[in-house]
Amino acid sequence: MRTTWRNTAWCVRGVTALLVLPLLALDLMFIGLSPMATDSCGPDHCSAALMTSLAAAPVVWLVAAALLVLTWALPSRPRYGVTRGVAAAGAFAAGALVIGILANLPMG
Repeated sequence: MRTTWRNTAWCVRGVTALLVLPLLALDLMFIGLSPMATDSCGPDHCSAALMTSLAAAPVVWLVAAALLVLTWALPSRPRYGVTRGVAAAGAFAAGALVIGILANLPMG
């Protein structure tokens, strides 16, 4: 069977969804647990670096989710292939970045 550009587009979308959706679910769990990092200092007395990291994580998560949606929203045409690939890679990178941000929170 001959591989067409439509099959390639669906393959990129499917692989991206299989990789990024569980990662976004895991990220969301950690984002929900991350406010406990302020338990020792209270939200009013924590360092600015900690509060910035806690505020940045949900924004990066939204970027990852938007890039995942973009991979599905782009038409299945060859001229959007590169854009679809960049969006797919960006979605995975942003999802991994959320884990990196929350795993390396500065001291409060």
